[in-house]
Amino acid sequence: MTPTMRIAEVADRSGLSAATLRYYEEIDLVPAPVRTAAGYRLYDESVLDRLAFIGRAKALGCSLREVTELMPRWESGRCAPVQEGLRELAATKLDESHARLEELQSFVGDLRRIIAAMGAHTPEGPCDESCGCVGDLEPAAPVACTLDATEVPGRIQEWRDVTGHVVTRTPIDGGLRLELDTGAPLDQLALLMRAEQGCCSFFAFSLTVDHSGIALEVRAPAEGRAMVDGLFGAAG
Repeated sequence: MTPTMRIAEVADRSGLSAATLRYYEEIDLVPAPVRTAAGYRLYDESVLDRLAFIGRAKALGCSLREVTELMPRWESGRCAPVQEGLRELAATKLDESHARLEELQSFVGDLRRIIAAMGAHTPEGPCDESCGCVGDLEPAAPVACTLDATEVPGRIQEWRDVTGHVVTRTPIDGGLRLELDTGAPLDQLALLMRAEQGCCSFFAFSLTVDHSGIALEVRAPAEGRAMVDGLFGAAG
């Protein structure tokens, strides 16, 4: 392909700034273009595909260093190694995201506990060890999943298999009631409830049978309700 595009046109068509394009050239993400006699950069159409790939990798959370390491796969002209590299990086990012999510959920629980406990003891004079201003308040059971990050996707899929049989979701005191159809695998559900208790002990499960049919009731502390909705679906 004959280079015909100046940097302004590449910037316009790619959505990147000219400064970004020059920086990508400096760090070898984009090969140095040919130059006119006057020193203007000239690019061919292939640079747009390259920039689209770089943008896709960045959207998946890849750093520029990681994208640079992927470029030999891209330059091979074969899709398979590119997909393999992106899949490996995406899996790593997923594990890291689950770990950060657990930390954030634990932190949110700590903040809510502190907000709720503040004011229970207010000394007349200076702050003391029991007011919560200079020392820890009484710790509560952590609202966090202790499942290994590599096991989380499988566990989520197991719950999706079961919740695929949910007919209705109704809010109840402290949680959610999931009414199940008659094809729900109750033996699998019982094993799954027990397994979930092993990593998320703050969940409380009960399987009920009444005039409405079969239902799974899930309860959690207030700080764990977001996890209930995320795993079992919000009431609708």
